[in-house]
Amino acid sequence: MNRRSFLALATVTPSFLRGVIPSSLDASFPRSSGPWYATMRRCGQINFNERDPLSMDTEAWADYWSSLKVDAVLLNGGGILAFYPTEVPYHRRSQFLGTSDLFGEMTAATRRRGMRVVARMDCNLAYEDALKAHPDWFERNSDGSPRPHFESPWLFSTCMFSTYFSEQMPAIYREINQRYPVDGFFTNGWPSTGALRVCYCENCRRLHEKLGGVPPADTDASNPLYRKYYQAYLDRVLELWRLWDNIARERSPESVYVGNLGGGIDTVKDVKEISGAAAWFNADHQGRSGETPIWNCAQQGRVAQSVMQGRTITNVAGAYSNSQPVWRHVSKAPAELTLWLAQTTASGMVPWFHWLGGSPEDNRWREVGRSFFTWQAANEPHFRNRSSIADLAVLYPQRTIAFYSRSESRPHYRGAPVDYLQGFYYALLEGRFVFDFVHEGNLDAKSLQKYRALLVPNAAYLSDGQCQAIRQYVRGGGSLLATFETSRYNEWGDPRSDFELADVFGAHVAGEVIGPKGNSYARIEAHHPILEGFNGTSLLPGAENRVPIKADAPLTLSMVPAYPAFPPEMVYTRAPRTTEHAAVFREAGKSRIAFFPGDADRTCWRSGNADMSQLLQNAVNWVRGQDAVVSVEGAGLIEAFAWETEPGYALHLLNYTNPNATHGAIRRAYPLGPQNVRFRVNRPIKSVRTLHSGANLVFKQRGQTVRFDVPEVTDYEVVVLV
Repeated sequence: MNRRSFLALATVTPSFLRGVIPSSLDASFPRSSGPWYATMRRCGQINFNERDPLSMDTEAWADYWSSLKVDAVLLNGGGILAFYPTEVPYHRRSQFLGTSDLFGEMTAATRRRGMRVVARMDCNLAYEDALKAHPDWFERNSDGSPRPHFESPWLFSTCMFSTYFSEQMPAIYREINQRYPVDGFFTNGWPSTGALRVCYCENCRRLHEKLGGVPPADTDASNPLYRKYYQAYLDRVLELWRLWDNIARERSPESVYVGNLGGGIDTVKDVKEISGAAAWFNADHQGRSGETPIWNCAQQGRVAQSVMQGRTITNVAGAYSNSQPVWRHVSKAPAELTLWLAQTTASGMVPWFHWLGGSPEDNRWREVGRSFFTWQAANEPHFRNRSSIADLAVLYPQRTIAFYSRSESRPHYRGAPVDYLQGFYYALLEGRFVFDFVHEGNLDAKSLQKYRALLVPNAAYLSDGQCQAIRQYVRGGGSLLATFETSRYNEWGDPRSDFELADVFGAHVAGEVIGPKGNSYARIEAHHPILEGFNGTSLLPGAENRVPIKADAPLTLSMVPAYPAFPPEMVYTRAPRTTEHAAVFREAGKSRIAFFPGDADRTCWRSGNADMSQLLQNAVNWVRGQDAVVSVEGAGLIEAFAWETEPGYALHLLNYTNPNATHGAIRRAYPLGPQNVRFRVNRPIKSVRTLHSGANLVFKQRGQTVRFDVPEVTDYEVVVLV
């Protein structure tokens, strides 16, 4: 049988499924006001390996997922390997499948317990027999050689510009759709939000000719050819996403295709553009390694929320140890895994619990998932969020993160593109601020109107339209804090002669970037609220890089240029007084504007300097003004999320006070003492209680302000106001 003949075939449901699964999905599950995945609150996934057909206990696995009260389970359908008796040519069956049907049996067991099933697929790799029969399906190096997988070299990378994606994968989806009562499809590893791959297969060579040449291998957005390829790449992603989603819906209007995204705050592909096709955003953000801060998961939630704006978001929490090196078959530290699930939930995502291999020898992870998921299910109404009530917006600068300082052709003084946002984020955590991310693609009056201030950590790449939206926001009374090269380039990195927002900042470019230079300073020249708490010093640490500026505002902080830090005999300033602004603070009507022409945010992150963080916190407090919508005062490093929910309000408190907050897995929690909370509401509150400790809290309400103390935060606490 050839592929085209197969496409015309109508297949039947296996006999063991007949009489078990109703023919109508709508009859199987109660209907809601939207698609089923819009109200889903818990997911599970077991990743089959090729040997699993020999020993996997499908009933026991279905019982486990049912005990977690999950709404949907992700099960391996195929792509690399089929775990059912496929008839699609070059869709290889597991060599241990024999006459069995692991996918079908697991689907039946799952559905009998009232859970949905999403087929987990892999479109990225295929075997050598497919390579020989369809060489046009596969990615190629510039010399024409195929690209084997680095660990499993018998598998080869497929090209998304080929018919493997537009014909072969649809054939597999349709076969599964026709045989099994699945509710959707998910693709592992595709499209991702990482860097673009340049392929030299015949399909891509034709694309390169159409674009005018082979695009550069790095993210050099200043190269017009790269810009064309970037857009062509995104166009193909959206084309395939919509194709696969339409195929999923051939079975039912409520079926769905789910792509694999993630990356936390470090995304190259435009998540705003991809979200236009995504009914469900899945962040494959399973854990952390190296020097990744623990709040990385919460950041992923903020990025996803900034583009999905209330639509379904899930995040995969891997239960295995995904450090570096990785251990796929031993459990992650329970305290680390719990905090990852907590961040997923607190940031408004749906937790998706994941294990690899159907016969685990390490089962320590099981109780972590069961404990968290059953607790969440028992309190589910309080996790049904209507909207965030934050009054601060942090701009998520997509193009800056994607292109700025990544290219080998650009100078490296700027550091990693995410360092600016990471440094600002850390200062916001230390200051206990409640905030949202706003994606630069949503810079408009509607998106910004609820926020008292917009915080912009070095959005160097901004379009004219985006700058105009910020300008209009400030003219309308909104306040602004921005740093370094914000608006210095257009959206593709073409330099401007001045900041496009120079009129808003009250500052103009007076030279090229200076740096990186340590041992530079800012001298306090005049009193200002932003300088509160710096008694006993006339010098503050300066940014490592800066744009020289000219400004008409009063000189509050002046620049002290860098001078030698070694040897001690040479450590003295050669220019103790200058008139160059190290920061500009101004007011225009109801708006307050703070502009730091140095990379204070990046320097804060790389140095960990307390003064630098305090200066940023003071600036945020000043531009926002008094009477924050939520304030949390107490000891420790906490991240807070505040939501209006179906029953009332919920305040999520994540305790990051831990020696392993930025390196290594969290071993245990270090409980914090009382936290004093002030929470602004728009209705009378009858009760305030904590969901983890189960305590009813004493509270006082005066007008719109509710005050109460949270006695203790161990790792994660949720306070509900109803």
